[in-house]
Amino acid sequence: MNQNTKATVQFVGRREEDARHLGWLLSNATKPDFAFVHVPNFKEIDDSAPVEGDWVIVLDVDENPGEQLEVMATIHQKLPDIPIVVLTGDDEEVGREAIRLGAQDFLVKSQLTTEGMSRSLLNAIQRHRGHRQDSQSAPLLESATAVLNRLPIGVILVTADSKILFFNGKAKQYLEKSDGLVVGPDRICRATLPGENKAFTKLLGETLSPDPTAKAEGDFAISLTRMENDSPLNVMVAPIGTGVAGKGAVLFVSDPAEPVTLSVETICRLYGLTPAEGRLTLGLTNGHKLDDLAEMWNVSMHTVRSQLRQVFRKTDTSRQSELVKLILTGPAALQASIDT
Repeated sequence: MNQNTKATVQFVGRREEDARHLGWLLSNATKPDFAFVHVPNFKEIDDSAPVEGDWVIVLDVDENPGEQLEVMATIHQKLPDIPIVVLTGDDEEVGREAIRLGAQDFLVKSQLTTEGMSRSLLNAIQRHRGHRQDSQSAPLLESATAVLNRLPIGVILVTADSKILFFNGKAKQYLEKSDGLVVGPDRICRATLPGENKAFTKLLGETLSPDPTAKAEGDFAISLTRMENDSPLNVMVAPIGTGVAGKGAVLFVSDPAEPVTLSVETICRLYGLTPAEGRLTLGLTNGHKLDDLAEMWNVSMHTVRSQLRQVFRKTDTSRQSELVKLILTGPAALQASIDT
């Protein structure tokens, strides 16, 4: 909550002297500008939406706490958008019980100060708003997770300090084997072999803080040895997020022995590519490097580099990692997952 906005406090309590004391304390607060309303009975609570600022209810549960906690539950059900802070006597256990039942905080009458009360009310408003946003966004997050779990390739999201934030079902299969890639108790993603982990860590660092002078077609990819499998794990890394708070990276993990079965025709149709450019895009998506693809198709490096520049231009990307991210988070990958 912005401390420059207004907040309306509805005090629900029978005692007039308590109302005067609370009103006086809040009148001394500098930020935000508190408006104070005394409501002797909870049935008289104004349940209309505030015109400006935020609302918070302070409920006196000092007398008959059991009965008043039932009142709190009624208020919470009637006004789910308004946070509730309870005012208790010296029994803090009543306050903790209120929090378990849905209150955002509790205040002890004998310990009331302007600063403490103001801080408690502001925190209650902010927490309640966060809880509401979380509950509203939960279905969307579940749907997004379901989509990522359908992708035919491992997806791992890591924070700026390399800690895993999320991984989809395919990535979980790789991580659980601890062969090629492993996650430790600190949630940091590492390569299994120490020598490769040094290169992997360097790659993540360069992805999160890319060199602006680097060549546009340079790839952020690495092959990690697996001790129990003849083929390595191919990992393509791309930056995500903007600013310090949102900085991170996405790792696309694939097994060359299990190629991603996307449709070249679909890729070409979606992005206006030629068949050769679509084939190159799919090859990169499967973790292959340019020189490997050139050798596989018996063409020159000049040819594949020329095709790659055309792909970058048509897809509005500038790096192989960006291209792979575009393909694997686009309709071509989703269609492949639905078909399988």
